[in-house]
Amino acid sequence: MYIFNTTFMIDNSITDDWKQWMNRNYIPTMKDLVKELRVELYEVMAVVQEGNTNYSCQMQCTKPEDIDTVNKYNAILVDNIKGKFGDKCLTFSSILNELKLG
Repeated sequence: MYIFNTTFMIDNSITDDWKQWMNRNYIPTMKDLVKELRVELYEVMAVVQEGNTNYSCQMQCTKPEDIDTVNKYNAILVDNIKGKFGDKCLTFSSILNELKLG
């Protein structure tokens, strides 16, 4: 299993607009591109910077080519949201591969 994780550091003043964008644009677009994509959104509990909240969007899939698709379109969508909110929305992404233990 592969996980594409994008962490969003969101200024609290835009939280509602950002959540709306995630629900109306980001998540539906990703699910349309990769049919068997599982998407989960979490609030990161550690406070990194006062006035901001961090969120982790984790997209799980089983095929490497799906991760490539997510990676490509994530960059486009993140550029879109940064154009809308500027430095009130900061992001970084990681690709994880599940390790089998034992």
